[in-house]
Amino acid sequence: MSDPDPYWLLIEGGGSRTWAALATFDCVAAEREGPSTNPRSVGHDQAHDTLAGLVRALPRTGSLRGVVAAHGAASTRVCADEFAALIRRALATAGYPPVPVLVTNDIVPLLLDGDGPLCVVLCGTGTGFAARNGDRWARASGLEWLLSDEGGGHDLAARALRAVVRAQDGRSPATALVDAARRWCPPGPGADTSLGEALFHAVHGDAARKPYVASFAPFVLDAARAGDPVAGGLLDDTARELAEGAEAVCRAVGLAAATPPALVLSGSLLHSDILRERFLSRARAQFGVGVAPRVAAVPGPGLLHLLGLWRDPAAIAALGRAMPVHADPIPGSRP
Repeated sequence: MSDPDPYWLLIEGGGSRTWAALATFDCVAAEREGPSTNPRSVGHDQAHDTLAGLVRALPRTGSLRGVVAAHGAASTRVCADEFAALIRRALATAGYPPVPVLVTNDIVPLLLDGDGPLCVVLCGTGTGFAARNGDRWARASGLEWLLSDEGGGHDLAARALRAVVRAQDGRSPATALVDAARRWCPPGPGADTSLGEALFHAVHGDAARKPYVASFAPFVLDAARAGDPVAGGLLDDTARELAEGAEAVCRAVGLAAATPPALVLSGSLLHSDILRERFLSRARAQFGVGVAPRVAAVPGPGLLHLLGLWRDPAAIAALGRAMPVHADPIPGSRP
């Protein structure tokens, strides 16, 4: 007898937040949101505890058939396998039986949103770039802050904090970022602690993680909006990095100004008009004024599309040739 009320767990997340939902093949039924579950941002134990808490908070209606996760933690194929194992452990902690799991990078559902040439620029705590042109796919960045992620929130915040230290040292121009850093940084360990020492203890402390450093990025956006030239220069560099990433993946799939792609923008930093307009100015110079940007919608529709794709092993195999993918067989898959 078939299950009358099967549900699927959908997970989407990156360096600073996680979205989890229960869904049928057609719609999202319930959702919850929490902090990052990327082990390289918050550690494996914290990632597990947060994920288990999100799963436990969702209503248990019907039976769980499987999990579809699109997550920034899936930087490589090995990382996708590791995140699948983390999901299984969190499900067990939340009291669920073992179910099939699909894990891929968080940029993939955005590439499934629409027909025709498509370029995705993701700029949150880190960065990701991907393009699709027919059956050609390409991806760039997304290998964490020591190897890539230029132009993301952590990168912008770290460069801004260095500018603060240099300004304090007299090695670089004065900047409003100094006062912003005083507001952002907790007091140092002593009453006479300098700003430089307070920043040192904040960013090198035991509790400091990638999302914490990235939380200075909104202060940089505010300083640039207020006209600070140092912050404005940092945003110009960020926009250049984003434009170079978009150009690289479009070139890899054969897209140029003659065939401008639909441009999908995602991530917290691109919700800021001051960065988005800087980036779009460069994108229009590369692809022509005909480039059509749109801000990515909520994660549900793209993950539901990915869930439908999971039932076709050939389609999942094709996706896995371009993107990190872990895919268990699921009931009802085509042979």
